[in-house]
Amino acid sequence: MAKYVPYVRTAEGRVERKSYAIFNATGDSLSPYVHEEPLVGWPESKVYWASEAGPSVGIAPLNPHPDHVSSAEQ
Repeated sequence: MAKYVPYVRTAEGRVERKSYAIFNATGDSLSPYVHEEPLVGWPESKVYWASEAGPSVGIAPLNPHPDHVSSAEQ
């Protein structure tokens, strides 16, 4: 099950990360979040926006902390 963190892009182009709303997603479809954009200066490396331009909601695959070791790796 993949974890995602929501992002919001305002009409002015400002991007906000909504870390309080991390959620689990099932399935492989990202619809309606199909417009991929790289993220620079954020914990995640890319975001998928619902709208290509203008104000939009997006989701980004949550990156695990680099120091995190899963139980499968131990």
